[in-house]
Amino acid sequence: MSTASQYFPIGSNVLWLTIASSPEKVLLRSSLLGLGADHSLLCAIPKDQALDLFAIGLPCKCRSFIDGEIYEFETVIQETLTFPPAIRLKAPPNITRQIPRSFPRLSVDISGTVRPLSRQRHILAVLPVQLSDLSPTGCQFSIDPSAWPKVSALHLYLSCRLPDFHYHSKFHASIEWRTRDRHQISV
Repeated sequence: MSTASQYFPIGSNVLWLTIASSPEKVLLRSSLLGLGADHSLLCAIPKDQALDLFAIGLPCKCRSFIDGEIYEFETVIQETLTFPPAIRLKAPPNITRQIPRSFPRLSVDISGTVRPLSRQRHILAVLPVQLSDLSPTGCQFSIDPSAWPKVSALHLYLSCRLPDFHYHSKFHASIEWRTRDRHQISV
């Protein structure tokens, strides 16, 4: 029996994987394909993603949004499958539910600019964004999906003019959560 057939399908739950590759982490959108008998997780990976990134034993942080709740866990890569491109993650020892926000979000409609950074901290692009909510610990912005670099950066600069201010504020931030056209960042 092939490794892939040892799993039963459970839907297309999106998992955001942060892989501790060298020299810096990589953020990757995946979907959960199934669970193994040993509680390992079979996760799809993008077809254009190089498989050499996924070395066995490499640490991986995962985040998923299920039924309105955010769950996080850490594990390691247990196996890489070439067809279909997938990785098997070792059963996580602990799965934690993220604590609800300490601060409420304020709905806003503010234009801004995002500058994704390379691993060497060089600016990769200058992209227009629209902020949709704001709090003391983060914000959410929209961007045209075709404008985002194919290999997305984890770190970026965000600049915008906040209400009642006459200058542009500039923040260093890291991406915490993404969907197709929305990026939530912490600052």
